[in-house]
Amino acid sequence: MSGNLVNEISPELRTRIREIVADVLEVSAEEVQEQHSFVEDFDADSLLIIEMFSRFEKQLGIEIPQEELVDLDDLGTAYELIARHATAVANV
Repeated sequence: MSGNLVNEISPELRTRIREIVADVLEVSAEEVQEQHSFVEDFDADSLLIIEMFSRFEKQLGIEIPQEELVDLDDLGTAYELIARHATAVANV
């Protein structure tokens, strides 16, 4: 995981990401912590992971390659993916 990119995510964006994840998982944002696995702790299946991806793209205005779906299992990974692709969009 590239810590430098993750460190660049603002607290506001972290909150938005957490809220999107919580909404998809149908839990409160407070229940979703960085150490929690979406699959192990919240029984998220592949359809829920796809829904998270879709909402990240639509609500945050970024594109994430489909092959990176397999990496998404916790908030830390979500932060990293979004930071990497938000940076790529900003650099275009």
